[in-house]
Amino acid sequence: MRSSNFFPLLAFLTIASLFVSMLILPTGHTYTETCPTCQGNRTVTCESCNGSGKCSVCEGTGRIWYMPEPGNWCAFCQGTGICSTCEGLGWHECRKCEGKGFLAHWIYNLTGTTTILSFTSIILFIGIFILSVMASAIHLSFNEWIYGVNHMDFWFNPSFMTWLFAKHRKRWVKWQTILNVMISMEFGILLFGFISLRQITLETFLWGTLFSIAVVSSFSFFFYKSYISRLEHHL
Repeated sequence: MRSSNFFPLLAFLTIASLFVSMLILPTGHTYTETCPTCQGNRTVTCESCNGSGKCSVCEGTGRIWYMPEPGNWCAFCQGTGICSTCEGLGWHECRKCEGKGFLAHWIYNLTGTTTILSFTSIILFIGIFILSVMASAIHLSFNEWIYGVNHMDFWFNPSFMTWLFAKHRKRWVKWQTILNVMISMEFGILLFGFISLRQITLETFLWGTLFSIAVVSSFSFFFYKSYISRLEHHL
């Protein structure tokens, strides 16, 4: 197999394997903890009546003493004297755990973190690369004088990447690949961390980030080599 076909295949297999992993492999797991509100008892003392079962407004009499009869019945409990929150029981089902006695938490595992973060960063890498090509081509179309420049410095020069795009395409691809890896990984990590902040542990996030950097770096190398192979093929 020619190198011009070998590296694109590896890049495609990298994306395909990540996509299949997200569909097949478990991306997380669920763990439980005792409900801190009811301490696992499933019920809590009624906060309205403090466990007495009596209406807190009329104190269980069904009447409001400072109101004249016959309209002195308690509108809060409809004259029953029973706490409307717990219906006279003095307790009610814990709302925090919905009467289960425990809380279930779903978090990403290491495989899910690595796969999703790698896939997200690779998609960002490809998108940024396409935008870079379009931006360089558009900038070059309005600045054709760049073709006549034989040497251009890098520092603080907004036209440097456009000059590389026009005069030294291989160097442009190398620079763009390195920059895109850093940008895509940074935005991928920030995006994943923001969305999944409560569904991931710090240890899993750190290890998943390290593994995803290796995956995205490998993909960018295959992408770079395939792009260079295509350039050499058309030259």
